[in-house]
Amino acid sequence: MLQDPQPAETAAAPIETTLVKDPEPIAAWLREHIPDQLVETSYLLELWQWIGLALLVFLAVVVDRVARLGVSIVTRRLVRAEKGEEQDEAITRFRRPIGLWLGASIFHQLLPVLDMTTSATSVLMLAAEVLMTFTGVWAFLGLVDVIADGLEQKAARSSNKFDDMLVPLLRRTLKIVVFIVGVVYIASKWTDNVWNVIAGLGIGSVAIAFAARDSVENLFGTFTVLLDKPFEIGDWIIMGDVEGSVELVGFRSTQIRTFYNSVISVPNRHFISSSIDNMGARRYRRYSTTLALTYDTPPELVEAFCEGARELVRKHPYTRKDYYHVYLKDLGASSLDIMFYIFFRAPDWSVEMRERHRMLTDLMRLAEELGVSFAFPTQSLHLVKPEDLEHEDPPADIRAGLERGRSVAASVLGESLGDFEGERPGPVEIGDGDPDGRLG
Repeated sequence: MLQDPQPAETAAAPIETTLVKDPEPIAAWLREHIPDQLVETSYLLELWQWIGLALLVFLAVVVDRVARLGVSIVTRRLVRAEKGEEQDEAITRFRRPIGLWLGASIFHQLLPVLDMTTSATSVLMLAAEVLMTFTGVWAFLGLVDVIADGLEQKAARSSNKFDDMLVPLLRRTLKIVVFIVGVVYIASKWTDNVWNVIAGLGIGSVAIAFAARDSVENLFGTFTVLLDKPFEIGDWIIMGDVEGSVELVGFRSTQIRTFYNSVISVPNRHFISSSIDNMGARRYRRYSTTLALTYDTPPELVEAFCEGARELVRKHPYTRKDYYHVYLKDLGASSLDIMFYIFFRAPDWSVEMRERHRMLTDLMRLAEELGVSFAFPTQSLHLVKPEDLEHEDPPADIRAGLERGRSVAASVLGESLGDFEGERPGPVEIGDGDPDGRLG
C-alpha cells in the first residue's frame, strides 16, 4: 500500500512538464510549414519571429487609427455639442490615448503567439503593460475633460449658478482619482500584494495631512462653500479687506476679481471662520441721501416737494414700492435737510447706477417745476446798527412770552393736525399715496 501513491506522482509529472514545455500551437505549426531559412536565429530571435513582431506593431498601428476614428464619432454623439475648437481639442486629447491603449492591448495579447524566449517576452510584455497603464491614465484624463466640457456647456445654459462652481471642482476631483488609481496600478506591477501598496498610500496620506494642515483646512473650506453656498460664481462679495466678484472656486483657494481688475486668491480656509457679505444676493439695493433745500423755502413747498419725491418713487419702474421714506429730517447749518431713503430693485450694479441717475435727474426737474432751490454751504455776513437789534414787538415780560409761545404753537399744531379732527395720527402706510395719514 505504500507503493500506490508512486504511480500517481509518476503520472502527474509528465502532464506538468507538458504544460510548461509545449510551445504555442500557432508557433509550432509555423515552424513545421515555413521554410527553414525563416527558422534560423538572427539577433536573439528567429527570423519569422522578427517578421511576426513587425506585423504585430503594424496591427497595433492600424487598431490605433481605427479606434481614434470610432471614438471620435461616438464621443461627438454622446456629448451632443456643437462643433467648436474647444470641444474638438478635448475629443482629440481623448481619442489619442484610447487608440494607443487599444493598440498596446492587441500587442500584449498576441505577443505570446510568437513563442519568443522568456527574457524577450518578459521585456516586451512589461513595455506593453507600462504603455497600457500610461495611455489608460491619459485616456481617462481626456474622458474627464470631454465630460466636464459637456457639463460646462449645460451649466452655461442653465440659470443656476451653483453648477458653474461645481463642474470645475468635479473635473479636478475626477482627475485626482484617475491619477491615484494609475499610481496604485503601476505600483501593483512591482509587488504581488496590492493591499500593502494601498495601506502604504493611506499611511502616507495621513502623514502628509499632518504636515500640510493648511491644505486640509483649505479642503474643508471648499466643502463649506459647496454645502453652505455662501456665494455663487459671479456674486459680488465682501470678506474683510477683499471685495470683488467670484470667478473660480478651487480645492485650495477661490479667485476673486476686484473692481480694479486684479485677481485675488483667497485660501478657502478663511471661509470657515470669516464673515462673508454677499452683495450679489441682495433682493434690493438701498440708496440713502440728503436733499438740501434753501432756508427761504416755505413749509408748504417743503410738503409739496416731499410728496412729489414720494410720487416719483411710487411710479418709478425699478424702485421698491412697499418701503421708502422721504421726510424733512433736520434743520441744517445752511439748509433744510430732507431724508431720501429708497431701494432699487435692480439685477446688477449697472442697472442700479442707470436708475439712480434717472431718479436724481427727475428730482432736479421736480424741484425746478415747484420753484424749489437746492442749498449749498454758504456764509452770510450781516452788518447791523444797534437800533436794528431791537425787536419790533417783544413780550412785556417772561410770563407774557410763555403765553404767546403756547398760543402760537397751539395755532400751528391745530393747522398741522386739522385733518385728523383731534385724533392721533395712525401708523405710516407706505404706498397708499398718503404716508402722513392726512386723508383719513
